[in-house]
Amino acid sequence: MTPSQLVGYVLNQTSAITNITSTRIYNGTRPDGTVVPCINYFEMPGTQRLVGFERGTYSINCRATTAETALQLARTVVDLFQGTSGTGIYGNMNNFEITRASLRQQQGLIPETADNLYNCPVDIFIIYPTSSVS
Repeated sequence: MTPSQLVGYVLNQTSAITNITSTRIYNGTRPDGTVVPCINYFEMPGTQRLVGFERGTYSINCRATTAETALQLARTVVDLFQGTSGTGIYGNMNNFEITRASLRQQQGLIPETADNLYNCPVDIFIIYPTSSVS
């Protein structure tokens, strides 16, 4: 399982997320005209390699038509990944470890005026042994 597959799996297997987004969870760019609320996630540039390990940063973008819903979805994502840090069910899955999840402050809420949406991004770091990526 790749880190990207892990992020998608965790998001899609969590009813607190899918109760809000249904199946609208996308890896990569959000498709044009996507119904909201939705999530798209992607790996940020700058993966670091250490002796036998890699560390990647993923941006999980929570979009909705209201700021409150975007923030609620982002808080749910933060709670999910904080709960996996090191000891959670997903934290040790296939040697991946979620090391940090952070919700940006209210100023991190991004109005996307072209679509009349709000985006509340969450960043997570994943550290994993290079040998665990298949």
